[in-house]
Amino acid sequence: MRNAVVEIGTNSVKLIMGENIQNTNGNEDVKILFDVNVVTALGEGMKNGVMARASMERTAAAAAKFAEFAKSQGADNVFCCATMALRSAKNTEEFLKTARNLGVPQIRIAAGEEEAALSAAAVLGSVKDACNGRTMIFDTGGGSTEFIQTDGGISRCAVSVPTGAVTLTDEYFRKPPVDSHTVCSVIAALKDRFVNEGRVVHTDRIIGTGGNVTAIAMVSSGSDEYAPLKLHGSVVTEKEVMKQIALYAKCTEEERRRIRGLPPKRAGIILGGACIVLAALQAAEASELTVSTSAMRHEVLKRMFSGKGF
Repeated sequence: MRNAVVEIGTNSVKLIMGENIQNTNGNEDVKILFDVNVVTALGEGMKNGVMARASMERTAAAAAKFAEFAKSQGADNVFCCATMALRSAKNTEEFLKTARNLGVPQIRIAAGEEEAALSAAAVLGSVKDACNGRTMIFDTGGGSTEFIQTDGGISRCAVSVPTGAVTLTDEYFRKPPVDSHTVCSVIAALKDRFVNEGRVVHTDRIIGTGGNVTAIAMVSSGSDEYAPLKLHGSVVTEKEVMKQIALYAKCTEEERRRIRGLPPKRAGIILGGACIVLAALQAAEASELTVSTSAMRHEVLKRMFSGKGF
């Protein structure tokens, strides 16, 4: 059997597809056939909680193409889910109608805490030693950042803070280069917000997931190719994140596109994403983070095969 998940985020639409196979132990496992994404910037230009028509149309079209492609590749089931932009926008129903008209399967919008729990499960099930001791997992996207405190692999607290790389960019970093004082001020405010709203505390280990984290890891490694197996479990230091923030702040968006390892379509929001990552590290008093390329969509796919549902 083959299943697929289309995830509609504030910045990108993702498609993951897998099939169930027997592993070397004779047990059933999920083999990932492909895991791709396209930046559609659904949250771009959102004013007073209203998504822009152009953003909705290109995002719905991308979701429809992904669903159609998955079916053409033999997907028996295609599940569509969505996160921050669609759970907070005032005109979500308008988007859902547009998507339905294009043939997108029914979209399930995840609550913030639900998104956090799914991301945590994906990380705990895939990162080595993630279940040992106290671990903070954070998943930063385009419109929100989820924080999950775990102890011995058990989630103790899951919180979604409604700020992400897209919303932060729209508010503070729309016209790069950016003054260093502005950057420092934003990071300080984020740190306080993550402590108060995200309930971030010092833990034994921090694991980060999401496109902003993996982009920072790619720049750190100097790799132009997205290699999830290589990035998964790698470590990025606080000093490296600070170094990248200084670079992104002084560059124009066009200059950022030429930075080795940085996906060109993430150039416009990477400063905001890096500031969120640094603020999370500082809030937890951590000097480094472990990278996870497994996130919410991986757990949703896994649950489709196990029959647990979402």
